[in-house]
Amino acid sequence: MNSSRRIIYARSPLRLDFVGMTDYVPACREFGGSIVNATINKYLYATVRTRPDRKIILHAPDHNDLRVEIESAQHLDSQAELGLAQEVLRCFDLAEGLELTTYSEMPAGAGLGSSSAVTTCIIAALDALTGRRLSSYEMAELARDCETAALQTTYGWQDQYSPVSGGGVKYLKHWPADSGRGIEVERLALSPAIIAQLEKSLIVAFSGISRPAKSILDAVATGFQRRDSVVIQALQAMSECAERMRLCLLSGDLSPLGSLLNEVWDLHKQLHPDITNQRIEQLYSIATEAGAVGGRVCGAGGGGTMMFWCAPDKDYAVKQALRAADATIFDCSIDQQGLLVW
Repeated sequence: MNSSRRIIYARSPLRLDFVGMTDYVPACREFGGSIVNATINKYLYATVRTRPDRKIILHAPDHNDLRVEIESAQHLDSQAELGLAQEVLRCFDLAEGLELTTYSEMPAGAGLGSSSAVTTCIIAALDALTGRRLSSYEMAELARDCETAALQTTYGWQDQYSPVSGGGVKYLKHWPADSGRGIEVERLALSPAIIAQLEKSLIVAFSGISRPAKSILDAVATGFQRRDSVVIQALQAMSECAERMRLCLLSGDLSPLGSLLNEVWDLHKQLHPDITNQRIEQLYSIATEAGAVGGRVCGAGGGGTMMFWCAPDKDYAVKQALRAADATIFDCSIDQQGLLVW
């Protein structure tokens, strides 16, 4: 291939968070925070094609086929359309023009970490294009910096670290600042049988409500800054649930998983009233009546994707009941690769 017209592809998996919201950075620095999540076979794709001129073309087929044409790298603007992509591009020394195409297999506002997945995906593709050779840690931290600049959000870290640290089910822990240990990621060593049971018993359903996470994340951050005891105690208790869930998964006995998800969901709802609503509670009730024994909303809440853990052989009945309530069921399996570039 002529080096002047290179093509780089990247694919970043989205994630299901069994325990999330505990990655608020100031809280993690003070008393730590633990996460359990899984990368799934729903992906964010990025393709970079170099151009013979200096122009930069951004194309987002999943955003009403939006195309943004920029005269050169010197004109990139993180506050313009597709500003997050523009901010990432600003961080690389681009010797030529390029066309960047990105799209997600899941709807916007699904609560599966798509903003960070697109960021890491673009970073990985540009890293390959420019030969910068960033480490996984550097990719995650650069993604956090870019999101802070373009989206004015500084809440968490799990969505940036999840794709770059490989696939599978993971336990992620941010140690308190005085420990000197930082962020650690453990890929849980689960047998194929346990993975199969997870994939069979977990139901992933889209509520039909797309809602930006920022308002809820900002409200939780404000609660912590005001030293709201309910918010602080809920975050700490959710981290404890993550540690218990890790042991549950490693033991191979998944029977406590439903009650643990319920406990996490009850704590999650204490963080802010907008985390749940009538539609979410309706779907939760329908799922439990059909045979789900636990569940929660993924991401910040308020809408997006819900996950349910089903009693033995009740997964089919739960899917049918949710479909009858106009929820969209996603066929998901555990992605074992993480971020890929080719």
